Amino acid sequence: MRIPWVVFCGTLCMAVFAVRGPAPAQTGGNVGEEHLAAIWSPLAYETSAYELAPHLRTVAGRLWTPEEAKSVLAQRVAFEKQRRELDVDYYRIGYRLAFPLPLRQRLHEELLPQGIPGMRYPWTTWLSWALEERWRTLHAGWRQLGDAEAGALLQREVAALLGWDDFLAAPGRGVSLVTGHIAACLSLTLADSAGWEPALRKKSLAAAQSLLERDIRPWFEESWADTNPITPARLHNIPVIALMRSAQLARVIKHPLGERLERRARDVLHAWLKFRTGDERHTEGTAYDGYIADTMTEWIAALPDRDVLLAAGRKAFCGLAEEWIQRTLPGRTDLHAPLGDVEPEMSFWANALMRLASWYELQEAGWLLRRYPLKRLPAASLAAIPEHARFLLRDFSPPEAGPREQLASVSLRTGWERRDLAAIVGLPRCNMGHLHPDAGHVILGWQGRFWITDPGYQQYRPGLEQEYTLGPQAHNAPVIGGVAQSHRTARLVALGTDNARRQHAALDLSGGYAGLPKGASVRRDIWLIPGEAPAVVVRDSFAGLKPGVEVKTHWLGGAHLAWAFVNGWARLSDGQHALWIGTAPGTLEARKLTRHPGSRGPLTLEHNAALPEGSGVCWWVFRCETSAGWESPRLAIEGNGLKVHLPGDNTVTWFVSE
Repeated sequence: MRIPWVVFCGTLCMAVFAVRGPAPAQTGGNVGEEHLAAIWSPLAYETSAYELAPHLRTVAGRLWTPEEAKSVLAQRVAFEKQRRELDVDYYRIGYRLAFPLPLRQRLHEELLPQGIPGMRYPWTTWLSWALEERWRTLHAGWRQLGDAEAGALLQREVAALLGWDDFLAAPGRGVSLVTGHIAACLSLTLADSAGWEPALRKKSLAAAQSLLERDIRPWFEESWADTNPITPARLHNIPVIALMRSAQLARVIKHPLGERLERRARDVLHAWLKFRTGDERHTEGTAYDGYIADTMTEWIAALPDRDVLLAAGRKAFCGLAEEWIQRTLPGRTDLHAPLGDVEPEMSFWANALMRLASWYELQEAGWLLRRYPLKRLPAASLAAIPEHARFLLRDFSPPEAGPREQLASVSLRTGWERRDLAAIVGLPRCNMGHLHPDAGHVILGWQGRFWITDPGYQQYRPGLEQEYTLGPQAHNAPVIGGVAQSHRTARLVALGTDNARRQHAALDLSGGYAGLPKGASVRRDIWLIPGEAPAVVVRDSFAGLKPGVEVKTHWLGGAHLAWAFVNGWARLSDGQHALWIGTAPGTLEARKLTRHPGSRGPLTLEHNAALPEGSGVCWWVFRCETSAGWESPRLAIEGNGLKVHLPGDNTVTWFVSE
């Protein structure tokens, strides 16, 4: 049931008023150019762009009010109504293209740039993202804000789909993400016949029929109508999204193919639930898990046996929500640690999290969603706020801090506020795409920034950038004798908290390296030390390697942070805070700080260590300093442990081998 904004806002405002005071005045539908730019202008495709954007930093972590949510929606509706063309940001490859509205024909490749030489670039994917966001915004304006002009515009544009030759990735390329997104839009708009202009609804229904008969039916018979087992490899996001969205559309328009589509979609759902919770540890990474879960949860939402399916999927779906919560940047609930192929532009996970949070009454997810910047919420989430009003009204406690294991990572963290420290550690253990072989790779988040980071994506265009995003300099796991990890077979061997409240994770990385001597071992231990000046300590232990082998480690600093070198330590700063990086044995040298020609921002600090006997230990210390001082800590190895002297303090911290 959808709850009108006026009812929801009136109820929720009274609850928020009691703890926060009056909500700010609503701005209405008139949106100035400066404010529009702050909300809709794309940001540079660079690792720290979303961390540093002023209009996002100023609202990050603040509890939003329903009046503000309604105002943001109204502003977006006003913006969409005045547009005459759809500009699409192909941020991955640096293109920005414009298309006339309404879009009466599908894209023709001869009228498009090459994109990537030797590759038929999927232009329609990003186009369909932009179209769906626009149409969901107009739909919310029409159905929830009572904006008849938005409804009329939406009807004309959806009816124009009848002029498309097909809803395929490109002629002859088959069903793809664009098919799924167009099916989702038709499902949304055709579900309610009230207020439609009859001629436009007739055209829209005809477009939906064409999508299912012309595009989906032959693809379904070839791809999903078989009796072959559904393996993890078949659960890639593209075919699953297309299947479930077409099933959703067939249900809405009562298409004869619907029963078969629904039955196969259920088979896929149960397989996905099984593999996510089984030894397969099935995942495509944070961003793409969110992409597929957005589709799954919206498909499930209107099923008559939704509660039965949700009961069967509790472990998998709640684990997914836990992953999205645990991997967020302290102080920025909308950003995830850039492990694997993670893009801040892909916020589909917020839609899924809002549904799952309400259905399962996930308190920690509710806390996060109420602090998610409204300017970053996708239209589907904004439109869903009234529907989930009863859940969102609650007074949520922040998530509990501590060590946690996810399907492809481990998280150690002191909390979710800007002052907290999080260490997110890569632990991929399945062979799905979008994951990198980067077990043990450590990302540090503090003060609303990722101080130790990762490119967070893979470039598809051949050249230096592709080499960088997939190469050894993009990750800080050890590179042994010039060999980086190539297998996803790492093991988590320890995870917990000791009596001193130190959080600890230990990973056996040995199986990730090809060509190691028999019996060789590579292990990385990570400790998170809480306190006013929290720290992370990493210990890399090697045994049984070839005598004299060289081990390289590459640490990527967050883009636009400033580097300095003091007494053998590296120092990163943002002008107000500093992160000290030290190693033992040895020192860190300024001449080893380089910029890979393919980097979009981060500088790389390389460290080389020789193991004369093929065995040894290398320690790393990352100490947060709120005063941004210039006196470095001191390190000393004593036996199997590390002794750390903090400047101006008698505190000594020991780290001892088990």
